[in-house]
Amino acid sequence: MSVRAPKLLWSLAVICLAALGLMLSTSTVRAHAQLIRSDPADGILVATAPGKVTLTFSEPVRPLVARLVQPSGQIAVLKEIGEKGSNITLTLPDDLENGTYTLSWRVTSGDGHPIGGGLVFSVGASSGSTPVSVGESDPLIRVGLWATRLTFMLGLIIGVGGVGFYTLIGRYDPKAGEGIIPIALSAGLLSAPLLLGLQGLDSLGGPLSDLLTASVWTAGLYATSYGGSISIAATALTLAYAARLLKYTSRAGILLSLTALLLTGVASASAGHAATAPPRGLTTPAVFLHVVAVLLWMGSLIPLVVAFTRERAAAPRVLEQFSCTVPAIVAILGVSGLVLAVVQVRTVSALWTTDYGVVLLIKLMLVASILFLALFNRYWLTEPAIADDRRATRRLIRSTSTEIALGSVVIAVLGLWRFTPPPRAMLVAPAIATVQEAKVSKDGVSATLIVRPPRVGPVSVEVSEIRVDGQAVEPLSVKIELDKPSYGIGPFMREARQQEALYHGDGFVLPLDGFWIVRVTVLITEFRSVTLTDVFDIAKGIS
Repeated sequence: MSVRAPKLLWSLAVICLAALGLMLSTSTVRAHAQLIRSDPADGILVATAPGKVTLTFSEPVRPLVARLVQPSGQIAVLKEIGEKGSNITLTLPDDLENGTYTLSWRVTSGDGHPIGGGLVFSVGASSGSTPVSVGESDPLIRVGLWATRLTFMLGLIIGVGGVGFYTLIGRYDPKAGEGIIPIALSAGLLSAPLLLGLQGLDSLGGPLSDLLTASVWTAGLYATSYGGSISIAATALTLAYAARLLKYTSRAGILLSLTALLLTGVASASAGHAATAPPRGLTTPAVFLHVVAVLLWMGSLIPLVVAFTRERAAAPRVLEQFSCTVPAIVAILGVSGLVLAVVQVRTVSALWTTDYGVVLLIKLMLVASILFLALFNRYWLTEPAIADDRRATRRLIRSTSTEIALGSVVIAVLGLWRFTPPPRAMLVAPAIATVQEAKVSKDGVSATLIVRPPRVGPVSVEVSEIRVDGQAVEPLSVKIELDKPSYGIGPFMREARQQEALYHGDGFVLPLDGFWIVRVTVLITEFRSVTLTDVFDIAKGIS
């Protein structure tokens, strides 16, 4: 082993100690909130205008923006927003007229991701308003956010990771980094402001034309935890640039380089699905170690290719040093990645039944290809290249260049996770239960209503425990309706079939998620019928 190896091991020990510090300092927080209920409910018709709307989520959230589309088409931004834990209270204007209103809202959950949604309610009578898309931001903004994040991440990996390489491994030939490293650092720094602006647009759900408004930039910086994460990462890019100017090998250059590596890990561990998943004492340091390991591994590949293509005398020594340290780096990368995958996915079937799992499968296939090339390089090409075998050196350059290309594709693919909730978050959503049940009563008549399963697609409704003035009865007939009137959907009506004490309404197919009105008309005698009404929360279908 090289004489520099003790310093490298010391540096890895510092990084692990920093991860331990993160583990001890994190608190348990759930992530990726889900809307549980609203008052008034989605699709409901009320006689008088409500003074406020209350939204209840599965965990504490921070409100970002709320807009009310009035029957005339005018849009009012609601200014009075109260928050108390998982409850958000939106104060409505005092002068609401009769008609249908569409309320859209955006909040941020514990993992920093903006969550959008909406509901429709009518005052007095429905005016047949057209449904408004409120769940996602403009597709152009989402593409821009993905592309800018890719540039930013590549700037961090190639720039900060490359500076770390020349500080810890390639210090024998630091001049080799004069080309690609400053370009990567500059690209990362230039993309940071645009990333903040697009993050602000995504948070508020605004159009691209709002990019230059102050509210968008304020939201980009402060509305979610991503603002702080981007700022920390930009600081890491700046420190890495300073370390490069100090020629990497000076005491100040080494300190700045290590600080940049640590700050990049901290930035990634401060926001996102994985970093905020419970238990945070495990996931936050795992993200930190995973990102730092990626920087040290992938950030070393371009400098290695540069060292050999320029035929510098120090190239064999640099390769030998890298070969001694990369197994420990890959081990940290693999263990931390496995921990995060288990926490996020939870079940094996989620790998192919959820968008998040599909992205993870693609990543794993790409990483497996990279690992195969890395093993081939280390055990078949490294020793011949160190011994100045030109044929092996050329093959090593081609193989390492392929690793770089595949690594860039991995970063591009992982950018899709920004828009896909992990299976872990989907499992805790209350609306994904196998059934929803409600006990309903009116005019002395009571019954238990069950919707099975409460998801978009085929559902059935069961009516049981029908009682009149507390006494069990067998009605003449039971009719079931499902309705989403504000969207112009329904009513879907079925005559329930009796099976012992249960009345089944089958054959319903619900096309939209959200709140649906269920009406059960119980014909007790030829002269008396009662309609029982309740609202059920229908979840999105499982992809």
